[in-house]
Amino acid sequence: MSKTPLYLIACLIVGSVLGGLIGWYVKPSPQQTVSAETQCLYGKGKFSDPPEPGEEVVIVHGFDANYPPFTFVAPNGTAMGFDVDVIDWIARKYGWKVIHKPWDWSTIVTALESGEIDIIASGMSITAERSRKIWFSIPYYSYVHQLVTRVDVEMSAKEILNSGEYIAFQTGSTADKWANKLLEAGYNFKKLGLDSYVAALEAVLNGRAIACITDSAFLEPYLKKNSEVAKKLKVVTTLGAPETYGIATRPEDKWLRDKINEALSELMSSPEWDKLLEKWGLK
Repeated sequence: MSKTPLYLIACLIVGSVLGGLIGWYVKPSPQQTVSAETQCLYGKGKFSDPPEPGEEVVIVHGFDANYPPFTFVAPNGTAMGFDVDVIDWIARKYGWKVIHKPWDWSTIVTALESGEIDIIASGMSITAERSRKIWFSIPYYSYVHQLVTRVDVEMSAKEILNSGEYIAFQTGSTADKWANKLLEAGYNFKKLGLDSYVAALEAVLNGRAIACITDSAFLEPYLKKNSEVAKKLKVVTTLGAPETYGIATRPEDKWLRDKINEALSELMSSPEWDKLLEKWGLK
């Protein structure tokens, strides 16, 4: 059996001593201990945990007041639409109280972050940009974006996008993002941001805009209910791949999001889902 050289033994002894001294010197003190909560990306929120037994759960539902058939305000001030019915169904399942609160779409994400509302259910697209600030439920509806103009406009999509004229959309919507994408891609038109998709269609009809960017989730049911408008408009092309809607929550509100997902899964698997889709012209 060979013998270990003396210089190697000496090196091992010195290394062990130095390693022990360094480990003792840099070991974490009690003050450096990180709690499980601070290791999480988000702290406790209003709906992070289940309520206490017997505690009333009040959910403030933020929505777009002019996005039929998903959400809108009736002449008598009542909140109506597919998403309103969905939220009311979820609330009945759990015995929650819901306050439906119309909100300016361009600032609705900020309102959710600040706690002025608790959820957004109003045909909100699940996007990577939004998901950096808010978290979504499971998807519940899919659609495509569309470029729409008047039937008397004899121009291709490329000609419309290079016309130098106004193209309308709802400010803060995914159609707004599409307008930016198209401009960044080198197309030549002017942006006309309005407060709703309905207003964007009206801008096309009255000549303020050559076209508008909208989505099939809004447009198809809207034209079904407004046959005179349908005769005056046409879809020139679709834009991009299909996208999906989700119910938005604050990231830290895990309990609330879990309960919404549980209820959505149940509702979407039931005959009631098809009834709601048919009721609002979405099927």
